[in-house]
Amino acid sequence: MTAARRIVIDTDPGLGEPGSDIDDGLAIALALRSPELHVEALTVVNGNVDVDAGVDVARRLTERMGYPDLPVLRGADRPLLRDMAPVRALFDDVIPDRPVVQGNLSERRGPTEARHAAQYLVDITAAHPGEISVVAIGPMTNLALALRLDPAFAQNVGEIIMMAGSATGYAQNITVVGDFNAYVDPEALAMVLDSGARLRMVGIDQTSQVRLTRADAAVLQSGDAFGKWAGECAFAWIDFLGNAFPQREEHRDACFLHDPLVVAAVIDPDLLTWADAHVATDPGSELARGLVVADRGLALARPAPANATVAIATDTDGFGRLFLDRVTGAPAAG
Repeated sequence: MTAARRIVIDTDPGLGEPGSDIDDGLAIALALRSPELHVEALTVVNGNVDVDAGVDVARRLTERMGYPDLPVLRGADRPLLRDMAPVRALFDDVIPDRPVVQGNLSERRGPTEARHAAQYLVDITAAHPGEISVVAIGPMTNLALALRLDPAFAQNVGEIIMMAGSATGYAQNITVVGDFNAYVDPEALAMVLDSGARLRMVGIDQTSQVRLTRADAAVLQSGDAFGKWAGECAFAWIDFLGNAFPQREEHRDACFLHDPLVVAAVIDPDLLTWADAHVATDPGSELARGLVVADRGLALARPAPANATVAIATDTDGFGRLFLDRVTGAPAAG
């Protein structure tokens, strides 16, 4: 039997927080329920929610799933160079009428230890060179900080599988050209792309093909206790998106499963079609902030050497079966 692949999930989870995307939390759930993977830790980064909210969500999620001792480490609370406030304002413009999170901040769960997430990434990959992969489903700030702490992180990490960019077209996400993860901290993404680490990129062009419908949410609710709760969260998020974007057909009856597809790409790489590419971003361009170019030798007369493998097609049906079977906690109907 093949040994489980050891991963750290670098994430900005909001599952269960009102008005926050649920896909990070569902990606964590998929990883924890997949025997092909061994989750070493969750490292939390500022992104969909602020880093302290993300730590609290991660702790509550791991407790709910029966992994109360899984390490959860607090990472960057802001992008490398930029103020997060304008990004939050833009995010609020894209997703209007987001509810204010209620509750006593003193009741938030903190990280399981004081070590910074970037230091943890440096330490675990140095202790086990080539054995630990990082699944990066938030902005890349923690990874960039790890590279600053120790440039050898790029050689010690087995692979970085990231949700960023778009290999077959424009992102069409937080802006016309930029997806959220790239837009929040393009300087950090540029550092990762230039690091020499082994990289795989699953872009929003692929993740936007996989959705969780109301029918799927009902399947989740037919499962175990976690599946029931996940289904409730999915219904609430689909309702929120439908009200926030009444003119967008893709949000009337479903939500995207961006980050779970990235985890699925680690579980079963054959669910996606891959190509080598030179991936780059230009953090100095305000007009094209967050634009990620994945050149597969098709656009430039003198293409640069490949620095990543990028997803260019997805078996959406195969992914859907895998996701529902694992996260439901019981065989999916049909």
